[in-house]
Amino acid sequence: MDDISPASSPEDAAPAKTSLLRTRIRQLTTPWWRLAWLIGGLAWAVVFNVVYVTTGGTQEWWGIVSVVPIALLLLDLLRLERLERAAEQKRQAELKKRG
Repeated sequence: MDDISPASSPEDAAPAKTSLLRTRIRQLTTPWWRLAWLIGGLAWAVVFNVVYVTTGGTQEWWGIVSVVPIALLLLDLLRLERLERAAEQKRQAELKKRG
């Protein structure tokens, strides 16, 4: 690039892609209540799994109860992913209309 060529404007530049891992971590930790839900869900799972194992595995419902908060968090993340995908498709459709 030579000194006389104009710099590209921010509108011309493609948005930077973030890594999938970084996106997933952001989804798990923002907003604050989702991070609290994740930490609480992990603690819940550990406690109920310990109870399940120490009782000799006779009460199967302890094992099922241990995964409920994590399952609910994952359902929320799937909902969020679906909304983001729909918004991206809408943006792409708008760009096709303009271009």
